[in-house]
Amino acid sequence: MGKKWAVIIVLIVLFIFLTINIMDVTGWGSTVLFPVTKAVREAFAPVQKGITAVMKGTDDFVAYFRDNKAVRQENEELKKRIAILEENIYKLKEQELENERLQKLLNYEEDKEKNYELLLAKVISRDPNNWYKTIIINRGSQHGIIPDMTVVTHDGLVGMVIGVTKNTAEVLLILDAEGAVGARVLENRYTPGVVTGTGRSDYLQMIHLPHDMPIERGHTVVTSGLGGLYPKGIRIGTVAEVNMEASGLIKNALIEPFVDFDRLEEVFVILQVKSPEPDPLPEATSTVSGVSNQ
Repeated sequence: MGKKWAVIIVLIVLFIFLTINIMDVTGWGSTVLFPVTKAVREAFAPVQKGITAVMKGTDDFVAYFRDNKAVRQENEELKKRIAILEENIYKLKEQELENERLQKLLNYEEDKEKNYELLLAKVISRDPNNWYKTIIINRGSQHGIIPDMTVVTHDGLVGMVIGVTKNTAEVLLILDAEGAVGARVLENRYTPGVVTGTGRSDYLQMIHLPHDMPIERGHTVVTSGLGGLYPKGIRIGTVAEVNMEASGLIKNALIEPFVDFDRLEEVFVILQVKSPEPDPLPEATSTVSGVSNQ
C-alpha cells in the first residue's frame, strides 16, 4: 500500500513538472497552445487569480507604509522649514520694532539737544523680586553718570540714578513708592502735587491734593521742578481718575504713565541740564475704560 502511494506521488510530481515546462515553452503570451496547456491553465486559473490578488494586496500594503513613511518625513521637513521661517519673521519684526524705537529716541535726542546732554543706555537687568522698583543700565561712572541723575525716554520720566559702578548704574523707577516726584497739571500750571508709585506698571498716583485743586480726567501731569531732583516739564502721565478723600479736605488722582515700563529696553540719562525746556504740549483727552471722574 505504501509503495502504491509513493508511485502515485511521484507521478503527480512528474505531471506538475511536465505541465509547468510545457507552459514555459508555450508562454502565457503565445497564440498557439497545446491542449494540455489549456487544461492546466483552466485548472490553475482560480489559484493564479488568488495568488495575484494576494501579491497585489501585499504590494499595496507595503507601498502604503512606504508612502506613509515618506509623507511623515516630508511633514517633518516642512515643519522644520516653517519653524525656520517663523523664526526669521520674528527676528525681522523685532528688528523693525527696534529700529522704530531707536528712531524715536534719536528724534528725542535731536529735539532736546538745546536743553539736555543725554546719554543713551540699555536696560540689562531688573530685580526679579520687585520688577517695578529698579533697573540696571549698561552705563556707569566712566561714562559720566553719578547718583541723582534723571532718567527718561522719548515718552517721559523713568526715574533717578541711585547707585553707580564703573560700567553700570541702578535706576529707581517712579513706579516705586519711594520714587516721589514733584508734579503739576500742565493745563492749569497748578503745582502742589506729588506723584508716587503704586507698585504697578499701569498706574501712578498724585496724592495730597487740595479739595479745590482744578484737576480732571485727561489732564497731563509733568514734573514741577520743585525740590531740584527732576528738571521741570518732563512728561509723567495722564489723569485717569480723581477721588475725594473721606474727610472731603483732600483728593488723590490716579495717573496713567506715558512710559511703558513693561517694555523698557533703552533709556536716556540726563548728564546735564543746559536750559529749561518749554512745557510739552498736553496730550489729547483720552477715555480710560473702567474709571470715572468724581
